[in-house]
Amino acid sequence: MPRKRAGGDSDDLSTRRGTLNEARWEAILGAAAEEFNERGYRAARLQDIAQRVGLLTGSLYYYIDSKEDLLYALAQSSLQLGLATTIEDEPLANSDAATRLHAFIQRQMQIMDRLRGPAGGIGRDLASLSPDHRQQVDSMRRQLHSFVRRIIEQGMKDGDFDPTVDAGVATNTLFELLNTTRQWVKPGRLSLSEIGDWYARLLLGGLVLRESFGRLPSSM
Repeated sequence: MPRKRAGGDSDDLSTRRGTLNEARWEAILGAAAEEFNERGYRAARLQDIAQRVGLLTGSLYYYIDSKEDLLYALAQSSLQLGLATTIEDEPLANSDAATRLHAFIQRQMQIMDRLRGPAGGIGRDLASLSPDHRQQVDSMRRQLHSFVRRIIEQGMKDGDFDPTVDAGVATNTLFELLNTTRQWVKPGRLSLSEIGDWYARLLLGGLVLRESFGRLPSSM
């Protein structure tokens, strides 16, 4: 079970007592991500995660209470990075929906190398989280998805996007693309920026009204 603060709320895993050694905590998270990606959460063993970072298995309990804490921490840290990409400066926030959506996709691609958890291939394992942790992860995911959905709905309201398109389907399609990128991308063939441009073209091609194609961002 996760430790509790004095006020009774579950503590944020990024501020656990073990993170006094931040570099070691990051190494443990990296090792856990690799182990979960390679073996799956259920088959992964704490002793193998500890071995990857040169620790005794018992030493992991200075940082965590259970294997599930690692899965939660990975999902949480990835989603925190993702939510940071929803921040826009004022000129961008006041731009048309196509420009905002393209910019969001490129911000997501810029942090791709730092993403772990769902973006790293363990999204399938999130069902193994406790109800409390799953609720918190789902809340963060909804925030991220809602940001994109609002942009799409803006485009429909402004008459740039086809109002008959299901905004939820379009939003989920984008995140499926983003979350699986690292599973197939190979270094040296295309840059993440170029892939992001392609994602934007692909998604906007299904969203924009035929007469609005001339208004796509010039960078695309």
